[in-house]
Amino acid sequence: MTEGEFVKFYKKRNKSKSHKEVKEKIDLFWDVLLEALDKDKKVVFKDWGIFEKKDIKVRKIVVPMWEEPAYTKPKKAIKFRAGSGLMEAVAGDKDE
Repeated sequence: MTEGEFVKFYKKRNKSKSHKEVKEKIDLFWDVLLEALDKDKKVVFKDWGIFEKKDIKVRKIVVPMWEEPAYTKPKKAIKFRAGSGLMEAVAGDKDE
């Protein structure tokens, strides 16, 4: 599902009238999530999952064709671990 399809799906499910309004709500969620990750490095949604901001350190790369070792650049990444509620919902084990 593309972002546009997701926005249409959300709009239909939420019975919203404005495509722009729905897109703004979704963008606001991601903006707030990124701000929270900058502040605390971890955001936990009970039963849904955990978003974590990780610092990836410099690593040595060994390539036999090169005479000298190379090194990766340090960077930041976001890791998501699905919670039990999300995993059960995807698996279809949730009691209805």
